[in-house]
Amino acid sequence: MAIISVLNHKGGVGKTTVSVNLAAGLSIHEERKHKDPKPVLLMDLDDQLNATMIACGGPHDSSSYMPLITVENSFPEALLDGFGDYDNLIVESKIPRDSEMKVHVFKTNHEMMIELPFLLHNLPQSETQLARFLEPISDYYSHIIIDNPPSLNIIPVTSLIASQYTLVPIEPDPLSIIGLSSIFAAINRVKRDFNPDLQVIGVVPSRVRVARKRYMEAIEEINQGYPNLILPYIKDLVEVEDANMSGSDIFSYTTPQSQPYRQFLKVVRSVIERIDN
Repeated sequence: MAIISVLNHKGGVGKTTVSVNLAAGLSIHEERKHKDPKPVLLMDLDDQLNATMIACGGPHDSSSYMPLITVENSFPEALLDGFGDYDNLIVESKIPRDSEMKVHVFKTNHEMMIELPFLLHNLPQSETQLARFLEPISDYYSHIIIDNPPSLNIIPVTSLIASQYTLVPIEPDPLSIIGLSSIFAAINRVKRDFNPDLQVIGVVPSRVRVARKRYMEAIEEINQGYPNLILPYIKDLVEVEDANMSGSDIFSYTTPQSQPYRQFLKVVRSVIERIDN
């Protein structure tokens, strides 16, 4: 089992899109490669809950996702308590759309998620609360993918402490490159103080516009500053946004011959390869 934190403190870099499609891709891989496949859990720690919305019907299907993000006694309360009725807290999502085995998600509460960083701060040993909360279910899942909020507050810190791996999506521009140093500083602090086994899988350039020279130059600059951490990049293609809006993973929304399908498949395969090695 691998817990992977998808992390960037800058919004709009494709973090949620990577989280959703990584979860779907790993679920497809697990179902195809193993006789007794384990499901994948997609954990949405971003109070916007976009990952949950996409995985459970899409932004235009409020009848599907609203009952899952307005639940009393849901994930935030259970996390604060340190335990929960996991059988009732976790449900199947709708992704991958074309697969029988679905990614799992937590029932949650939008208002409570907004308050969660402040409430979590008041707990003793708050930084390790998520790690303790996930321990009882960790063996049930092949992977747990955590979509973090665009910040470096206590929520991403608890996520990194609970994880074996982290993945950093980034839109390759000068400001994002500058921000990478803050992300890696936070990762290194967590490794030093809490989780020495935490590993960085890599950096995923996302929303890349290959026609713009500065994007490709930025990818090369990242590669020079962080050798061997660049994973296959994801172009800024309309099909990716359309899949999100329709509440679908890219592997079900497009064909295996399409560019977005092949790009996300390369990312998924790279993640699997780096975890296995």
